[in-house]
Amino acid sequence: MYPRRGLHGEVVHRIGLKILRGELLPGDLLPNDDELTGELAVSRTVLRESVKVLAAKGLVEARPKTGTRVRPRGSWNLLDPDVLAWRFEASPDADFFRNIVELRRIVEPEAARLAAERATEEEIAGLQAAFAGMDAAIDDPAAHLEADLRFHDLILRGCHNELLEHMAAMMRAVFRALFVVTRTAESAAQSTAVHGMIAAAVAARDGEAAERGTRELIEDTALRLERTLARRRPRASRQAARG
Repeated sequence: MYPRRGLHGEVVHRIGLKILRGELLPGDLLPNDDELTGELAVSRTVLRESVKVLAAKGLVEARPKTGTRVRPRGSWNLLDPDVLAWRFEASPDADFFRNIVELRRIVEPEAARLAAERATEEEIAGLQAAFAGMDAAIDDPAAHLEADLRFHDLILRGCHNELLEHMAAMMRAVFRALFVVTRTAESAAQSTAVHGMIAAAVAARDGEAAERGTRELIEDTALRLERTLARRRPRASRQAARG
């Protein structure tokens, strides 16, 4: 992910978030340099470098004499870790989370099977350490999440497939968004146990068991997601009625 530290990173984050929130719509011109440098208290050099980063993510297009415009949504790199993170921060809709579940169903079970076949002993040890970290942090949501993310990252890297390894950073943002929404104290204990089953299956080189455990994990998360979304709907309806 693009570092948020410093003025450069902060400008990228603020403009990217405005686009994902819909405060800047496709076709809109970004304010000119004078307006933006005044609003963000940065130099033109910092601003132009920030625009280059956003352009690389497909969010904006800078043209001489006509200015910088927000590109159509179809041009956005929606799998970019920063774009995913901004989309989550911008309060995404239910379809966003359901899309994540679908992506997990397609990628992760087979990845777990491959990891069981291909992971090195060092990677298996890392996977077991990540599980142990989850188990030790049941009552610490932040630490539990980091260990959980590390676990899934190691599964993808353990496939020794260059393209899947490249997906690891993107998937980390996807996992973080979904886990934050669906995690409860009860679910943390339950999912940690299933992670232990997957780690044991990978260590035993049992691809079928690793795949089966991963499917169980995903379907449990999908069920909790639907429960969470169902609780949100009445609240959203009440707010709309008051508005």
